[in-house]
Amino acid sequence: MKTIKYFKTATAYLAIALLAFSCNDKSATENQAENQTETQASVDNSNSNYPGRYMGREDAPMGTHPSGAVHLAAGLKTNTEIIYDKPTITEVAKDVWVIGGYAFWNCMVVITDTGLIVFDSGDSKDEGAMMRELIKKNISQKPIIAQVYSHSHYSFGTGALVDDPKTAMVIGHEKTNELVMAMGRSGGVPAIMPEIGPVLTARTLVQFANFLPDSGQDANIGKRLKVKETAYLPVNKPVKNGEILNIGGTTMQFFTEHRSDDYSITVYLPETKVVYNNMFMLGMPNLYSLRGMTYREPQDWRDGLLLMRDLKPEVLVNTHSRHVVGAEAVFTTLSNYADLLTLMYDQTLRGILHGLGKGDLRYFIYRPRHLTEPAYTHEPYGEIHWMAEGIYNHQMGWFDRDVSTLNKLPPAEEAKRLVELMGGRSKVLEAAKTAQSKKEYAWAAQLGNYLYVVDKQDKDVRQLLASVYRTMGQMAWGSIGRNFFISEARALEGSEVIPTLIPPPVRVIENDPKFYVNMYRVRIDPRKSENTEKMVVFNFSNGTSGGLHVRRGIAEFVTDPAKHYRPADIAATVDAKTWAALYLNAVTLDEAAKSGGLKMNTGSLEDLKVVMGLFDKFDPVKNFTVPPTGTDF
Repeated sequence: MKTIKYFKTATAYLAIALLAFSCNDKSATENQAENQTETQASVDNSNSNYPGRYMGREDAPMGTHPSGAVHLAAGLKTNTEIIYDKPTITEVAKDVWVIGGYAFWNCMVVITDTGLIVFDSGDSKDEGAMMRELIKKNISQKPIIAQVYSHSHYSFGTGALVDDPKTAMVIGHEKTNELVMAMGRSGGVPAIMPEIGPVLTARTLVQFANFLPDSGQDANIGKRLKVKETAYLPVNKPVKNGEILNIGGTTMQFFTEHRSDDYSITVYLPETKVVYNNMFMLGMPNLYSLRGMTYREPQDWRDGLLLMRDLKPEVLVNTHSRHVVGAEAVFTTLSNYADLLTLMYDQTLRGILHGLGKGDLRYFIYRPRHLTEPAYTHEPYGEIHWMAEGIYNHQMGWFDRDVSTLNKLPPAEEAKRLVELMGGRSKVLEAAKTAQSKKEYAWAAQLGNYLYVVDKQDKDVRQLLASVYRTMGQMAWGSIGRNFFISEARALEGSEVIPTLIPPPVRVIENDPKFYVNMYRVRIDPRKSENTEKMVVFNFSNGTSGGLHVRRGIAEFVTDPAKHYRPADIAATVDAKTWAALYLNAVTLDEAAKSGGLKMNTGSLEDLKVVMGLFDKFDPVKNFTVPPTGTDF
């Protein structure tokens, strides 16, 4: 009886739901049939949104960048329309200047009665110094009286940009200092899980073309992210949402409530009707980045754009893209950009309501023409079909309702079985080559990858995939896809070795050794440590202590060992430099003890070696994503 009652209740809810979606003059049954037809039509038509150039379904004329890079001609054209493709210094309103085309970011300078207000300072000390010289030579020699951070990413040149780092007013979001510290700990990139920061760092370097040459067909087509010395100055004047400041006779209003790719501030200058922001980006909003990132909330990002639109500015200055001038142009641009975010989010949810999984969602979103024609809606950075899956994963997780994936075979076994089913290596390789000759590059890549997973040293397969990936990279609208595709091609050919992870620098570990005791815990091997329970304490020369309670397969980080329920079985005093070397496996425990950087307090060195032997060791020789040719790894 309970089962029948539940079934009747569920049926009633279903009927109510169907009625809610039905038209007043149609029955629920009729509307249900229409909905099913509409759903099927939506699924069937979704392939029309597939980027056909990857399967030979549309022409993809190539162009050549001044560096010699071969790239989709339409993409090269879009780049020049969206970003400052050449060094540019422009006065966009009275006493408001923009410097663009010198780096990833754009710098805005406001001339006030008593000095200069500078917005953002770059990725490094060198970039800060460069901007200082550009300002002096081209804009004004007045002193810099305030530095403003739009967000955390371009705040690392301030110490070399301002006149006096000790007295400079640094304005930013109340979370900026915290974010910069967290990025430093995780390797320089935003990370929800700092333990895997080294992997995110490595992927970031791929995304920003660090494994592409300066010239030739594979060359980088934009600015390259360079790891250099930083000169960060902490925010000492955090602003609140809506706060108004008058600096040097210039009024500025700050808005901090909304996020794009980071906690950002939007600045409005009412006298000149200028808005400076980190909301309007270089092309289509990049809701998901291939390097890995925190979730970017589309509705919050959209609301930040609408806030700017409703201020009715006449000049829109952006951290990444060209400025926009004219009240009507700014209004239309911000409205369309906000609508694009709404479309991407709402249509993803619509697709989920239709029962679509991640694969179908990728190509489900249809964009009206007015959201495809303007250059700022194009895809020079990220591509739209990556975004829906990111939204799906945020709410639904990896499971897309395909129960065949619940106990899916490991990739190597799946590939081996599929290759056998398709007739063996030679037939699969031939099919992949045929697909390539028909310009069906996506299919060629998929077939070739089955063979690669089976044997990563197969020269013919590596050569095929390198050729296919290079072509797909050249066809990619966005720089992110291009950089990943071509970097992979070069690694397969053996001209590059792309690391799986990039460990934090020694100086970063030395600055906070206790934090990296916590990071060390994820290296525990549960097979080796299944029958071990030991409490290990590291006492550092800076007066801090951290513990690892190895407990039958896990390592619990103990922030205050003196208060832990289990006393130390093993304890050692370690100086920060030695701990950094141990963390990076640059020295052995024997070498650390011999140098005097490690001294045992409780237990023996041999006891410590046994426990530390239960953890993975970082081996630089095996640190790669694509095995170098001729290796046994």
